[in-house]
Amino acid sequence: MVGKGKVHNNLGELLHTKPLPTGSLKVSVDIALEKDALLPHPDDVSDATLLGDAIGSFVAWPTDLIIVGYETPTKSKAKDKGIAREIESVASQKEIPVAKKTEISKRTGAKKKNPSKYRACLHTYLETTDISDGCVRLIPMDGAIFGFEYAEPLGKVDFDQILYHTQLSVGVINTYMRYLYDKLMGPRGLEQRFSFLNPMKTNLTEMIRKPDEVRTYVVERFMADTDREKLFFLPFNTGDGGHWLLVAINPFKEIVYYLDSLHNDWTTYPAMKTIVDTIIQTVRAQRKIQVPKRKANNITWNRVECPRQRNNIDCGYYTLRFMKETLLMDRTDIPSDYFDEYRCAYYSKDQLDEIKEELCQFIIELQVL
Repeated sequence: MVGKGKVHNNLGELLHTKPLPTGSLKVSVDIALEKDALLPHPDDVSDATLLGDAIGSFVAWPTDLIIVGYETPTKSKAKDKGIAREIESVASQKEIPVAKKTEISKRTGAKKKNPSKYRACLHTYLETTDISDGCVRLIPMDGAIFGFEYAEPLGKVDFDQILYHTQLSVGVINTYMRYLYDKLMGPRGLEQRFSFLNPMKTNLTEMIRKPDEVRTYVVERFMADTDREKLFFLPFNTGDGGHWLLVAINPFKEIVYYLDSLHNDWTTYPAMKTIVDTIIQTVRAQRKIQVPKRKANNITWNRVECPRQRNNIDCGYYTLRFMKETLLMDRTDIPSDYFDEYRCAYYSKDQLDEIKEELCQFIIELQVL
């Protein structure tokens, strides 16, 4: 922690008539705890390169180095030196032995990394916008994510779900899938082995009311990749804001993995199983795969013993972690007793908070607020 200030970022914010550097926010410097700390982006207008030179002015600061609401003592309580923190230089800190640094941090009450800094930051941004008045923000969705290009709207209800840990909407689920696509699939080349199905088009309500439209959409997605094995993630909702679970489909091997954090099985939703089986059979026919009539319905459904939720609101977060952990394992097969590396009875608060932090940081980075 090198200083204190205020975040002033708004949509389209400029810094001294110039666009802000990518991944940075406009910050006013109120206190320099380390005056000799180098600015992440030197100020071209004032030629300031050190934090101490930027007190009272605006600078660009990387979002991943901003912690909102983090309290840091302005003076050290160390009795041996009595050096005021606001005038202590980087050089003088380097002269303190490591052991003494540890002792000083204990005496000054130095805090560990704030586990909710991006949620706090997002909350601060939202207070400066018109979101509370019913306005929305649009998250661009590339056509490669769900097979069609569109913009996902997020409003106050959606943001509150992330900030206050309530049942997740389809908009938040879809936004996190874009996060997985941008941050995991793209950089690791996983889009050749994994794909997403849009849950808005494939929830239980749509399957019952518009089965032909659901079938057409999913068959087209499957047929776009018939020359290689691929796992398709379908976050399935029981309809009208109900329960979330994950259906992962390998149409090449005709295997369906069923991950339900309530530990139900697929017989709970017969309409879902019927339409998924029909879709796989349709793809089989279009691929001209011949099977004996007695094996026409031999589609393998595997119920995975995944971590189990302990309340009635965590299902969405569990579903997102199931997708993330499968991508991290880079496996198109999911073991019946789940992955050894992530096997547990239930996810901890920190594991669920990790999902919320990733969402908040991603939304901030998109600069849609």
